[in-house]
Amino acid sequence: MGFLLFSFILLMDRIFQLFDLLIGKQVPIPTVLMIFVYSLPFIVALTVPMGVLVATIATFGRMSGDSEILAIRALGINPISLMKAFLFGSFIVTIGMSLFNIYILPEANFRLKKLLIEVSRTRPTLRLYQERFNDISQGYTLWADSINHSESKLKGVKIYEELSGESPRIIYANEGKMRVSEDSLTLYLRDGEFHQFDPGHPLNYRIMEFNNYILSIPLGGGKGGTIMRSAREMDLKQLLAHARKSQTTRRKWRYLLEAHKKFSIPFASIVFVMLGAPLGIRVRKGGLGNGITLSFFLFMVYYIMLVGGEEICERGTLYPSLSMWTPNIVLGLLGVFLSYKVIYGK
Repeated sequence: MGFLLFSFILLMDRIFQLFDLLIGKQVPIPTVLMIFVYSLPFIVALTVPMGVLVATIATFGRMSGDSEILAIRALGINPISLMKAFLFGSFIVTIGMSLFNIYILPEANFRLKKLLIEVSRTRPTLRLYQERFNDISQGYTLWADSINHSESKLKGVKIYEELSGESPRIIYANEGKMRVSEDSLTLYLRDGEFHQFDPGHPLNYRIMEFNNYILSIPLGGGKGGTIMRSAREMDLKQLLAHARKSQTTRRKWRYLLEAHKKFSIPFASIVFVMLGAPLGIRVRKGGLGNGITLSFFLFMVYYIMLVGGEEICERGTLYPSLSMWTPNIVLGLLGVFLSYKVIYGK
């Protein structure tokens, strides 16, 4: 139940985006369904450990609230020994989720990326928002009063172009149409003006009118040609191979970071049992609601430490192993401390 609930919460944002694609931007239903399916593995990788934490806190809290822990103590049995079955179950979950993260998750991420790029090539305006500044490529910012996503047409177009070594210019056009070809984005503009100025000589301001103008914007990053896998889209073997070939420490750490993440997040299932069991016993309030509340708070702490460690590692100031395993170590030690308190009744 905890797994399903947290999965639903994390999917809400994606569901709203899918409805926008389906209704507002008229993307075909099969394509929207495939985007949804390929988005699931990333959610599952996070919510399975959360479900383990919910189950552990809810079970031990219920047993403590019903005085079953007290009865077990009276029989001379250490209540922490009840963790053995949970630890065995979480160990199985850890192995399964590690394999899931190594093989299924990166492939799903890559297929999602390919699908979104294919959709963007057929309807390049899908990632644009009307009446908002959109960064479409390095040096190019676009504004459109209205966008017809089904036909990739724009009205009230304003483009700010600032390229290295050239004077900035603003392009105004009443209408425009987008197309993607190879590695470039092509805009077919009608009835507009160029406004170009020299920052060093503000009085030199030029205005040129046009009836039709074709603007080609390089996309870069393989968007129009071969689609390259990022670190998040590689399995363990690919990550280690790229890490060995990397010539810079920061790039090598980026691949090693993802490699460690494939094991550290699944291992959190074991850590959450070590933490959830004594916490449930001490709280003495069971049930799904209490388990979900405490689990959400604890996972937020875990996730903040995980994201923070990842950010520090990418800056080149903390080893990938430490950045990815520190949350498990910290919460694991907290679980050992709470278990000590439960055993000695302090």
